[in-house]
Amino acid sequence: MKRFQYGVCEWSVRARGNALCRLAAEKNLDCLQLGVGTEIFQGGGLGTSALIGEYQKACGEYGIYIHSLSPQFVDEYSFTMPRGVQEEETAVKLVERTIELSGIFGCGSYLLPVLLRNGICDAPSFHRAVEYIKRFSHKAAENGIETHLELNLSAEQVRDLLDAVENPMVKVFFDSQNLYAERGTAMAAYFRELEDVIGGVHLKDGKGTMLSGSLLGEGTSGFYKTARAILESGYSGSLIIESVYHKPAVSVLGNESELLGRDAAKLHHIFDEDEK
Repeated sequence: MKRFQYGVCEWSVRARGNALCRLAAEKNLDCLQLGVGTEIFQGGGLGTSALIGEYQKACGEYGIYIHSLSPQFVDEYSFTMPRGVQEEETAVKLVERTIELSGIFGCGSYLLPVLLRNGICDAPSFHRAVEYIKRFSHKAAENGIETHLELNLSAEQVRDLLDAVENPMVKVFFDSQNLYAERGTAMAAYFRELEDVIGGVHLKDGKGTMLSGSLLGEGTSGFYKTARAILESGYSGSLIIESVYHKPAVSVLGNESELLGRDAAKLHHIFDEDEK
């Protein structure tokens, strides 16, 4: 198997189901990362067997696979710093349903965001995060599924969290821009500090504090330095594009298909050198 598999997040574009699988295949990508939102509680999105079946059929038709799923709740719900029981219950249900859907799609991992409103900012939120991550990761591990955490924490804080969770099936999902936009962190150095515990990678770029505000390599987050750190590391696995092509700063450059094609081509140009 080749060292890297290239993919795109569902929320990067507006296509869904068969159309999204076809688009990914056209851009020479291998996989997708899907989002699980509260619409599933009303029978929408991946709460419908029809859409699940459409993805499964289209994946087979276009040679694409579902890499992982992620609950989409960090702007509204939290289990680390909830503002009420109902909010906490909603967050927990979304994570647990995400794990169940990961099993249906045959995913080897799922992405658990522990950031923004669901982040860690003090001792109480740290301990709540640890207890819930233990609960979720145990449930996932029973089905051979790893838990990959997306965190806006220093490398030292990440290590402390992983030590407290004490589960080898829990790893880090590295993001190439989040901490740069939030704190000015040098992302290549951050990757190197955590290389041995990274299970997946989001790639996006932007100028200053604007997340996904540019195509890959056209922002200020040090994309090429981060790419070099990845190439020089022992990491192998997914490289998932998380650019958001309908953002105003990016959408003026072309339509979503064209922009995804440019980012996908850049990944192949940079990372395929390792396969030569």
